Amino acid sequence: METALLAEAPKLERSLSLLAALAGVAPLLGLLGTVSGMIATFDTISAAGTGNPRLLSGGLSEALITTQSGLMVAIPLLLVHAWLRRWVERREVMIEHQAVQAFGLGEQDEGTSV
Repeated sequence: METALLAEAPKLERSLSLLAALAGVAPLLGLLGTVSGMIATFDTISAAGTGNPRLLSGGLSEALITTQSGLMVAIPLLLVHAWLRRWVERREVMIEHQAVQAFGLGEQDEGTSV
């Protein structure tokens, strides 16, 4: 079982890296949408002036929705990443501990020289 877990560790590490990357990119995509929405709002202001709030609301809505979407993706991914990272670390420590016990690596007589 430990051998199987050791064989899976690199796959888990790669998956965790991908999860961390997705969690980092999601807010940036939200920010990109925010910038796009603000550009649309400023385009509307330059074309029609600031007198009609309904014209401005489309761009502002786009900005807020994309920001919210990016955060809604990033926050759960960060939490799952942290939980899985800790799970992998605990498994690695467990395997190391079992290997030490199985091979007696940690128990040497003080009078015995190696």
